[in-house]
Amino acid sequence: MAKKNEINQVNIEVKIAELELEIVKLKIQQVAEEAFLQGVEYGKQQHKWPPLLTNSDLKEIFQCSDTVVHQLKKISGFPKFPYMQARYPRDEVFEWIKNNSI
Repeated sequence: MAKKNEINQVNIEVKIAELELEIVKLKIQQVAEEAFLQGVEYGKQQHKWPPLLTNSDLKEIFQCSDTVVHQLKKISGFPKFPYMQARYPRDEVFEWIKNNSI
C-alpha cells in the first residue's frame, strides 16, 4: 500500500509540474503577444510621419504652438536636415525626444 501511495504521489507531482509548465508557456505567449502588439502600435505611430518632418509635423507631434516649435528648433542638438530649411529627419527627431525626455 505504501508503494501505491508513493506512485500516486509521484504521478500527482508530475501532473502539477506539467500544469505549471503549461501555465508558464501561456504566460510567455501572452507577454510575447502584448509586446508584439505594442511594437506594431509604436511602429505605426512613428512611421506614419514622412522621413522629413515639417514645422507643422513638429507642432502635431509635440502638441504645441508655433512659438514652441520655433523655440525647439533653437535648442542645440535638435536634429535638422542641412539641405532644406525647416525640415527635420523623422527618426532623429524621435531619437532626440527619447534621449531628452525625463
